[in-house]
Amino acid sequence: MLPLLFAAALGVVLFWRLGALAARDPGTGRTLILNEVCAKNLTGYTDTAGRPVPWIELCNVSGQVIDLGGYSLSNDPDLPQQYVFPADVFIPGGTNNILLVIADSKTYFDTKNILHIDFLLHREDETLTLYAPDGSVADTLHYDELPYDMTCGRRFGDAAATGYFAAATPGAHNPTEFWQADRRPADLGQVRFSAGSGFYEDDFSLTLTADDPDALILYTTDGSEPTLDSALYTRPIPVRSRAGEPNVYAAQAVTLQGGWLQNYAYRYAPVEVDKCTTVTARLYKNGVLGASVTAQSYWVGVAPPTLPAVSLTAAPGSLFGPQGIYSPGCTYFTLLRSGQTGGGNFTAARNVPGSISVLAADGTETLQDRVRVHVSGGEGRTGAALKNLHIRLETARTGLLAAAPGGDSLTAFVLRGSGNGAAYPALHQDAFLNNYLYDQDLGTQRNVPVALFLQGEYWGTYTVRESKNRDFFRRHFGVAPGELICPGISDAAVDQPFKAEFGLWVDALDGAAPNALAQVEARVDVEEYIRYVIAQMYTYNADGMYNGGNNSILWRVQTPHGTGCTDGRWRFLLNDLDATLTDVTADPFAYLLEQDFSFAVRESAPWFSVVDNLFQKLWQSKEFRARFAAALREEMSTTYAPENLLPAWDAWCGLLRPELDRDLPRQTVRTTALAPLAAALTGAAPQAQTLTAAEWEQNAAAVRDFLARRADILLTWLDTYLAVP
Repeated sequence: MLPLLFAAALGVVLFWRLGALAARDPGTGRTLILNEVCAKNLTGYTDTAGRPVPWIELCNVSGQVIDLGGYSLSNDPDLPQQYVFPADVFIPGGTNNILLVIADSKTYFDTKNILHIDFLLHREDETLTLYAPDGSVADTLHYDELPYDMTCGRRFGDAAATGYFAAATPGAHNPTEFWQADRRPADLGQVRFSAGSGFYEDDFSLTLTADDPDALILYTTDGSEPTLDSALYTRPIPVRSRAGEPNVYAAQAVTLQGGWLQNYAYRYAPVEVDKCTTVTARLYKNGVLGASVTAQSYWVGVAPPTLPAVSLTAAPGSLFGPQGIYSPGCTYFTLLRSGQTGGGNFTAARNVPGSISVLAADGTETLQDRVRVHVSGGEGRTGAALKNLHIRLETARTGLLAAAPGGDSLTAFVLRGSGNGAAYPALHQDAFLNNYLYDQDLGTQRNVPVALFLQGEYWGTYTVRESKNRDFFRRHFGVAPGELICPGISDAAVDQPFKAEFGLWVDALDGAAPNALAQVEARVDVEEYIRYVIAQMYTYNADGMYNGGNNSILWRVQTPHGTGCTDGRWRFLLNDLDATLTDVTADPFAYLLEQDFSFAVRESAPWFSVVDNLFQKLWQSKEFRARFAAALREEMSTTYAPENLLPAWDAWCGLLRPELDRDLPRQTVRTTALAPLAAALTGAAPQAQTLTAAEWEQNAAAVRDFLARRADILLTWLDTYLAVP
């Protein structure tokens, strides 16, 4: 094959001849197409290190050379510039018109001059979009599910036809025949329901009708998307009360309480929970399924919650059971036998399709849509029965978060459960603090408490929360995704040099030098940093600043290009406030000033200890101490003053209290007859978990006492340390 030289962002880049010209099919209306994609490559194309990697092919059917500079790839409609091609990357329009890129979440040209891009492909329900520099859509390619080593792409000679290929052809023209054609659902209209989602006193009959009178209606009642194997609607569907039915999903062991073996010693959700029925329907005609899938949820004989009700359903096997994303999964047997204790299904990033309905507290349906859902969060995935769920809407927008910037048009949010490392289960003090401090410009997330029904069973009081992703930074701070430097959110390979440089710079800082504060001011938004530290100090965030800076988020823009949030200085965001509001007398200054937080010492731990290290250095500056003291006194008399905090806390508890009779029994966990055996084998006795309404009130009172006393105590500690020379 003959090489073709062209200029690239990192120098002169060599593209090898990659295959024959793909057909110029006027049916596509495109000049640059997504030709073939391999999302899960196990035995095929390998990179320069010999590793099989996922890849994407672009094909130029224009006949002219195209510069890819400014074009972008995305699998997220909210982030059209998810990956932007650098300037001077060309695709010829002649014989060698195919460009292969490796999608391995890295950004560089390898020794074969193949471009690696900062991109992650999913194996299921993926829509890949190529955008032109002007923001218009150049091409799209969708696949429902890609088996391992198989690809999805366009048939050679007919670029308008897409399907699945049994044999991958990276860098060469595609086969002329599909292993399976991708027959997309047709627009057949919708299924109409005689009753909308809601709470009903008595049993009733549900009638379904089709927009197209010649179409058939297929439906399910288990949450799954109707297929050709689903029930055919021929008569009204009886919708009845489900009172007396045993718990099916809520009773499953979906955690690792004290380890895999101890899980057998627990009985989950022993108290019957409220249940609803979800009917999911779609049309079918002339051998083609309808594109529209509609679901409605019905509660019969169930007292409506005082909070918005959320019903989330999916195919039962996709959420629970051996392959379910909410379950440990059968992989644990393999892991255990090989001596591993790694995570199960719920630790993977796999997402599954489902449906969601949201009813306002007055019973009005405010949202109904198809979604993609995956389990999110950290340790809560393994240890919490009420796990966090990340939701991405298909076409609708949630109005629950309208108070957030751009919240009325969000297509993604998090359903956050109770007890994910919380000091006070079922109080959701993390959500309370996020809402209360929302106007402090510290990156907190808006929360709305809801009653969640998962797979037709009451799951508990959750909060609907903004996702802290790259779109969050765009909405709150006007930062484009490609400009964001934020370890844990943007690309780690890009972030590493920035974080290392900053950490080592703080290590070398002489806080006692006359110009120390000015040096920091040039690199850090000190005003925001002070507010961030005060918030951590006040709340006694035991899993944050008081834990080596854990759960801290630092960010900046890569290239300074303005003032405010785009000036290139480091900023600090509050994150994960579950372990807060416990020790009202805690002395934050002793913790921050008496330990070694140097970057060199803490590099093996979360690097965010630079947050604590910076405070230790700055405290040596008399100018900073005076500035910090003035800010803390002001904050304690305003934001953190008891007269402001206590009414807000009482109002928050007032939202949650009416749901306690439903929420607390759901979280009960009892031990079984196997508990003594599990204790003997593991050396740790399984512990039952209960929380009564009286205990909840005691916890609420403990937080109230904290909020009433903490400001004065913190001011006392401030005066103590200001008196130290």
